[in-house]
Amino acid sequence: MEVQEIKKFPKPRKPDSESQNFQHVKILDCNQPVCRVICECWHCKQGILCEVDVSSSQYLEVECPSCGRSAVRLMAEKVISTTPIPSPWQG
Repeated sequence: MEVQEIKKFPKPRKPDSESQNFQHVKILDCNQPVCRVICECWHCKQGILCEVDVSSSQYLEVECPSCGRSAVRLMAEKVISTTPIPSPWQG
């Protein structure tokens, strides 16, 4: 009687893209002095519409109107307005 060795293959790993965090961001009117940024809060995923002055740039953190934490980091002169909106990326 022959004994056959059964080889076990390792379970496939999840692709790295599934385990990494990411943030949705869409920039509109980028050729204007005031541009609009639609994004999701990094922490609570609340949709946010920001109007920012891009006449010069410095490092800014935009505060989320829902959770109060830093929602997104931008290079702009100043944040003119921040409005909570339904997230366009949530199903």
